Amino acid sequence: MMIEEKLKQLSEDILIPDTLKPDQIEKKLQHAKAGHQSRYARRFTTRLAIGAACFLLVAALGNYLLASGILNISLDPTAGQNSALAPGYTAPATSPTQPREETAAPEGEIYETLRQKIALDMESSGSGLAYENEYDLAEAVPEKSKAADTAGSADSALRSSSKDYSGTNLQVQNVDEGDVVKTDGTYIYISATDTFGSSVCIYKAEGKNTKKLTEFTVDSINISEMYIKDHFLVLVGSDWEKQSTPTKKKSSGAYTENGIQQENTLVLVYDITDIEHPKQTFRKNQSGIYSNSRINGNYLYTFSVMYAVSADEKDKTEYYIPSVGGSLVPEDRLIIPSGVSSHAYMVFTSLDITGEDDFTDTLSILGGDDICYVSEENIYIASLVADNTKTTISRFHYQDGKLTENGEKTFRGRILNQFSMDEYAGKLRFVATTENSGRTKTSNGLYVLDENMELLGKVDRLAKSERIYSARFMGDKAYFVTYRETDPVFLVDLSDPTKPVVKDKLKIPGFSEYLQSYGEGLMLGIGSNINKNWDTQVKLTMFDISSDTNVREIHTKLLEKETYSLAGKNHKAILADAGKNLIGFATESYDKKGKQKITYRLYSYDRKKGFQKLAALSPKDMEMSSVRGLYIGEHLYLADGEGIGGIYVYDLNTFRQLAKVTK
Repeated sequence: MMIEEKLKQLSEDILIPDTLKPDQIEKKLQHAKAGHQSRYARRFTTRLAIGAACFLLVAALGNYLLASGILNISLDPTAGQNSALAPGYTAPATSPTQPREETAAPEGEIYETLRQKIALDMESSGSGLAYENEYDLAEAVPEKSKAADTAGSADSALRSSSKDYSGTNLQVQNVDEGDVVKTDGTYIYISATDTFGSSVCIYKAEGKNTKKLTEFTVDSINISEMYIKDHFLVLVGSDWEKQSTPTKKKSSGAYTENGIQQENTLVLVYDITDIEHPKQTFRKNQSGIYSNSRINGNYLYTFSVMYAVSADEKDKTEYYIPSVGGSLVPEDRLIIPSGVSSHAYMVFTSLDITGEDDFTDTLSILGGDDICYVSEENIYIASLVADNTKTTISRFHYQDGKLTENGEKTFRGRILNQFSMDEYAGKLRFVATTENSGRTKTSNGLYVLDENMELLGKVDRLAKSERIYSARFMGDKAYFVTYRETDPVFLVDLSDPTKPVVKDKLKIPGFSEYLQSYGEGLMLGIGSNINKNWDTQVKLTMFDISSDTNVREIHTKLLEKETYSLAGKNHKAILADAGKNLIGFATESYDKKGKQKITYRLYSYDRKKGFQKLAALSPKDMEMSSVRGLYIGEHLYLADGEGIGGIYVYDLNTFRQLAKVTK
């Protein structure tokens, strides 16, 4: 039976809302034709008969607002792009190389559409609406690749041995990530929070002569991360000076009778040409809780998550529409994905840190979440949808501060973290764990999307009843770990992205929560092992990945008294440099009386002897979450703003303590 006939049968008994009557649909189409039509408007026009029927079906499923005709929605079952853009937004063309096209929309229409959608979501108490055009990767048929992979981003977690200092452990080369400790090879910058806000201390790194040069405070802000770029210091974090929003009613968990506090993210830039007298050059807010950020070139890209607090008809617009720099995000910079049921936004801003007095660009997507992967060209946001068994990956192109929505895909499955995604030769590869509707059974798979976010290849139904614990993509190879009782390490060959092939499945005890290359033909794993007494032990593993067809565990190191390490959860807390042959991270242990001890452990690696202990450093009051190990020249520095409140300096060869510089 043709799709039109099926939809006709389902819609025969449905009362047609006024907004869906032919005259109203025609008005919408005429409005869309007023300017150049977007990809979504063209599909709407050419498939009017199917589109009208689909609108009725969606209305029957409870998703009336999406089908009301206010939005231009792609309903082509073969289109693969299941997103609805706010009219007036510059939509991506069908090919990445084609120019963007625009449509217009009456002022205020998008704000009102969002208010209605958010109000409905709040009324449903998070139960969610029907999802249309879901693209199930488990049932999709891979398409043949048009061209072979020719280039891609390298695994850049390691700094070259020619460098004389270590930087933040990064996922993607040339894309900097923020952290609580930074160095430029001359100075060390440490941020910390206190009861009034945050502080930044700047130290001159000179071995045993290391000294603090300056300290400045920022009231009412919790600095989450910072960056050093040339002679600029960038701070990003949560602004404590929240706007109190009174509410008229009490709703389950979201409101209080006296009102709630709206979170804001604050971006600060300082000129540190005069290192002892930093000069603030930029300070502005954006709506939402700080989520993530990156720097590429001179541009800072900041992401926050804003939750609408109320969406009654008489509410102020700022209650349910995000703001940037004190102004509402313009309607043509708001994106409404199809099928989304949410009252949360991902808010994007870009900023030229070299001297701009305002954000360069802004964009906001309804339903955005905080799993973020950034390649050298694109930002990918993975958001859970439906009953938390499906994920939407939204892609945004960025260049010189300009942000452009550039496609999305919804699939069955959940993504673990940023390392579960990787862009290579214009294609997105990712691994995900899929659950059945009852969440009692799981399986895992690897998927490849082409330049248009269409499924290109896959290998799935792997490691049933297990979940993905870590992943790493290296060129045309992918490695990922699942876990239940043993640690299967999968090697997948992606040389033909249309046909990923599992080349090996190595089963070993325990699991690795973090993977990264460690010199030629080697991969380091940091994770845990559960012994026969059900005690957790930190585990180091070195894998031989020199073969294209198999992966071997060649050495392991169990830290029997160490029960936990943040290294498995936060890659920025790891110092791993194959050139220096240095592996460092903090661990946690407890004595017989239950007293906690934090130790910064350092190892080298020998291909014959395995992991070799170099040092176990335990400065008093060290905090695992904030301590960072780094080297500059022939010195190792343990920097910690929250715990020891300063820097401990060691000889990098003997690990003898040379100096202690605190606040």
